[in-house]
Amino acid sequence: MDPKLVEDFFPLPYRMHGWGGESPVFKTLIDEVRPTTIIEVGTWMGMSACHMADLAPEAQVYCVDTWLGSTEFWTTMEGTPDRDLMLIHGYPSCYYQFLSNVVHRGLVARIHPVPVPSEIGAEVLKHRGVKADLIYIDAGHSYEEVMRDVSHYLPLLRPGGVMFGDDVLYWPGVGAAAAELKADIMDDKWVLRP
Repeated sequence: MDPKLVEDFFPLPYRMHGWGGESPVFKTLIDEVRPTTIIEVGTWMGMSACHMADLAPEAQVYCVDTWLGSTEFWTTMEGTPDRDLMLIHGYPSCYYQFLSNVVHRGLVARIHPVPVPSEIGAEVLKHRGVKADLIYIDAGHSYEEVMRDVSHYLPLLRPGGVMFGDDVLYWPGVGAAAAELKADIMDDKWVLRP
């Protein structure tokens, strides 16, 4: 995020929540890879992005998300408190909560939002010459969405880098994608070392 923009931004109160964003797998992989650049696809309130930034103090973290919520936010889990899209006139405003959390954590100079759909985010980062040592996939939970994100972001992974993702134990589509990719399983994460 451009630190100059923060001068005109009045953050909301700190409100961080998420699912598995502080898993020990993050530390294990960061210790293994020692990343200078991290891409996260699917960020929500920023829990895992901030955690990775704390664990890798030299790294720049690019967060790709629409902040509009995945399908289940609007269908099967609508109204669940931890899936609050912070609707204003029917439109999600949780992007501003993410920005606020980044400001409160003091990570403005190291966390860079890319507020677009994942496919466009991959093209934007490619255009900017971004290559990552660590890529975390945690956006859509269907088999097709995971495979699409892997195919778009794998070309942005540096040699020796690691791609990993969340929710392998909880979403059948994620589990099917991880099985097809022949990914290792660590806790509730899938891990690829291409």
